[in-house]
Amino acid sequence: MPPTKPNRLQIMVMKRNLFISASVQPAMSLPSLARLWLCLLPLLLFACLPVFGQATAAPQPVRPNLVVLLCDDLGYEDVGCYSNVVKTPNMDRIAQMGVKFTAGYVTAPLCGPSRAGFFTGRYQERFGFVDNGGGIPAAQTLLPGTLHDAGYHTGLIGKWHSTGPMPHLRGCFDESLCSVISNPFINYHHPTLARNGKVEHFDQYSTDLFGDEAVKFIGNHQSQPFSLTVTFNAPHILRVLTNAPTIRRDYDAALAAGKVYDVPKVPTARPGEAAKYAAQFPGDSARADTVATIVALDQAIGRILDKLQQTGLASNTIVFLFADNGGHPENRSENRPLRDYKWSVYEGGIRVPFLAAYPGVFPAGLVYTNPISSLDIYPTVTALAGVQPPTNLDGVNLTPFLTGQNQAEPHDALFFSMDRAEAVRQGKWKLVLSADGTPHLFDLEQDVAEKHDLAAVETDRVKKLTARWHAWAAQMPEKAQKAMAHLETAQEHLRDTIKD
Repeated sequence: MPPTKPNRLQIMVMKRNLFISASVQPAMSLPSLARLWLCLLPLLLFACLPVFGQATAAPQPVRPNLVVLLCDDLGYEDVGCYSNVVKTPNMDRIAQMGVKFTAGYVTAPLCGPSRAGFFTGRYQERFGFVDNGGGIPAAQTLLPGTLHDAGYHTGLIGKWHSTGPMPHLRGCFDESLCSVISNPFINYHHPTLARNGKVEHFDQYSTDLFGDEAVKFIGNHQSQPFSLTVTFNAPHILRVLTNAPTIRRDYDAALAAGKVYDVPKVPTARPGEAAKYAAQFPGDSARADTVATIVALDQAIGRILDKLQQTGLASNTIVFLFADNGGHPENRSENRPLRDYKWSVYEGGIRVPFLAAYPGVFPAGLVYTNPISSLDIYPTVTALAGVQPPTNLDGVNLTPFLTGQNQAEPHDALFFSMDRAEAVRQGKWKLVLSADGTPHLFDLEQDVAEKHDLAAVETDRVKKLTARWHAWAAQMPEKAQKAMAHLETAQEHLRDTIKD
């Protein structure tokens, strides 16, 4: 058995003992001391081999943590740094630390499909997820799964809205506290959730609960790379009182007449909190309740950011915050100055508050105006983490575009489909193909509200963008095309019913 090399402490002890031996034995002759040194010299040289005779291993880079904060039906006007109508100092902190995207898009104007696009980094139409009844197939690789396989500790807290295996059965989350089944709703005031698949009942306000659980997760796993996805249910409605198309019709009519329409809505704010905003929104108790709900959301986000600071992890944590789709009169979120709402491929349905921070990498205080997508989070994070992503992603790594290394636009085009309407954005141009096939063209640099239709004067551009749309749609599997056709028929019937 080869001899064990002594460590540095053992070498120091040997030297000390040698000195003591020579000091307390003055009668030892010089020849005796010489022989002792000759005996110890090989051992000392052997101990020095790691320093002089071997190459030391290079230090491993510290991989960044990831925190994704996903909000539910949060409108473009609902975040302070986009409008200053609602005070959200903690969301604004992310913009100050990093990047505010003014043209940040999701892949669908509807919760379930949109979240699927983020989790997979792929257009969800590629696997047939086109409405809230669909789901992410078990075979699809999720961003947390890729990080999990690379050694990250992964967690999911909040809403889950996808059929198929629940999070704890997908093999990509080490911990989960989320919806018991795929569900658009969570009870704000008495949430029932599943912790790693086991049902638990809570009396804590759901937004506060999710914030507290996120803080615990960060504290428990601060010594290893982690990925945490917090999918808040705020400010989504608690339950349906009146169907959304009817609410929209009545809301738009009141707005056109210059009147306030107090939308029927089950309160989602903490008890008593909405009263603080009644004076700001006179006669609009639903909006006051929603703003109180957003303020609570912002406070929970603040506690998460504070925990990253307190643990010293903020400088090595990538943070993304975005909404799954635009707001809607149903939950009294606001998308101004954008046109339309959730369920629409106009800007109000798909352009959302979108923020990111990674100190020292993403420039602080950057306002980025080129179009980007929730598809881009997956490849951006894996590139920063030094992890190999799947080869079939539709997103791009945003880092070189944010740092200025690449001055081009990240995407040549972005595509959208919902309710028999389609859209494609390329550069400043946006083409919308309505349900009856009528094209509408907008210059979003000059007309972000999509009020001035240029289709009649830009006919060549309409033809080119229409061809781009059809070329993209042709890539989708037959299953997705049939599902979209079924959804379009159902939505058309619903519209006709409401008109009657």
